[in-house]
Amino acid sequence: MNTIPKEKKAVGSRIVFKEKLDGHGQRIKFKARIVTKGFSQVPGEDFTETFSSVAKFTTLRVFLALSAHLDFEIHQVDVVAAYLQGDLDKEIYIEVPKGVEHLGSGGHYWHLQKALYGLKQASRQWKKKLHNVLSNLSLVHSFADDCLYIKKEKEKIVLLVLVYIDDMAVSGPNGHYIVSFKELLGNNFEITDLGELKFMLGILITQDRHNCLIYLNQSAYISQILTQFGLQDTTPVSTPLLVKHNISTTQLPQSEAEKQAYKNYAGAIHYLSLVGSLLFATQTRPDIQFTVNLVAQFGGNPGIAHLEAAKHILRYLKGTIDLNLVLGR
Repeated sequence: MNTIPKEKKAVGSRIVFKEKLDGHGQRIKFKARIVTKGFSQVPGEDFTETFSSVAKFTTLRVFLALSAHLDFEIHQVDVVAAYLQGDLDKEIYIEVPKGVEHLGSGGHYWHLQKALYGLKQASRQWKKKLHNVLSNLSLVHSFADDCLYIKKEKEKIVLLVLVYIDDMAVSGPNGHYIVSFKELLGNNFEITDLGELKFMLGILITQDRHNCLIYLNQSAYISQILTQFGLQDTTPVSTPLLVKHNISTTQLPQSEAEKQAYKNYAGAIHYLSLVGSLLFATQTRPDIQFTVNLVAQFGGNPGIAHLEAAKHILRYLKGTIDLNLVLGR
């Protein structure tokens, strides 16, 4: 359409290109999608509530540990274009992104019938749609995390479903329940059956059903942050923190000269970015939990000693990159 109602304001949009990687950091596909500029939406007019169905890492570990303990099979399902499944309860118009003006009937604007990536309410609308479908399949969400759904028969768990936006980990005592769930889910959405669970939330997952164990590894992620912060060729160390570091608030830069010295030493490395990357690695590496929490305390005004300690953790991760977190019996 070439015009929109006077009381409405069109939301901007653009095309985003992205690479999808596997658990080893290898490219498996290129993705392109039209994304709206949701920051231009007006609260109360274009949307009211927002919510994203993101499972907690704690829930993921409990899900995997319970599945290993019960010797359940674990599969993975991906919903194709999940956000486009959500039904809008507001009248939304968007500007046609550059590069696709020739598609459809032409015009400068599109009237959305379904949610689109980038809209403030897109994640909530998808969550509502998915919740209704899973509820109709006799799955009940957990009180601890509403991204975990449970199905019971005769007081026994026969199916566990963990939702992370459009990815689902499905666990059951045998293939019958899992295959049945996939078929029923496929009747409602277009899905991609990824088979046995191998990679989720940036974590490589390996199941040893013979010993009822599951191994979690973030080696691809660690390699990525080593390269990001220019430490891919650094010398590994055997401990996450040296006694000589003894970091404290007394090492915070006070004078302008000290602050400038820190900037010169840090170069392109942003302290909070480095600490945030390390915090994500603690999901499968409890051996660095204390040290990362320690260096995180000085994010407001870090000194050279604090940055040295943070970089030392990265060097430790490089030397122990193949360590796994083991869950199960």
